[in-house]
Amino acid sequence: MNVLFSSMEYDFHTLIKVAEMAGLAGVITFHQAGDDYLVTFPDVEKTEKMVQDYRARLRDLENNIWSH
Repeated sequence: MNVLFSSMEYDFHTLIKVAEMAGLAGVITFHQAGDDYLVTFPDVEKTEKMVQDYRARLRDLENNIWSH
């Protein structure tokens, strides 16, 4: 499953860091898509849950940054 993330929302380093925090480093891959980033998740039984967890961690990180 491919998910497009806007470079206006997240930078590449943030996407990588969240992958590490979620235990997905080496499991998901990142590709440049113009100015944006395409993140490829493995096609497994729990892919949707994996994507939801990843998005939730991005939001949590963003909320933590803006709350300080």
